[in-house]
Amino acid sequence: MNKSQTLKLARVLLDEAVTCALRNDIDDAKHLSKLSVKHEFKQEYDQVIAGDAEVFTMLVKNQYSQNFKVKFISRVLLDCLADDEQFIKTFKEKFIHLHLDFEGY
Repeated sequence: MNKSQTLKLARVLLDEAVTCALRNDIDDAKHLSKLSVKHEFKQEYDQVIAGDAEVFTMLVKNQYSQNFKVKFISRVLLDCLADDEQFIKTFKEKFIHLHLDFEGY
């Protein structure tokens, strides 16, 4: 799939997520939102899985952004990472320390 097709798929998934949310089908809306963000931001997702601390730190910082879109995307990507077995198994300890450093502990 090329970049244009990927973006179209992500938009359609997000539109369907909004439709589900309006019907009060929250679980489907969350699932479709995750799929949409994972498709559109696959490169960033894969970079974190590969151990890119800069991208992970950016996601952690952006979850507190004043821009709703940036905040939403960061939080959804972090949620996807939290569900990813490879991420948990391989990088849990490393990213816990990065997060604690970011939070100032």
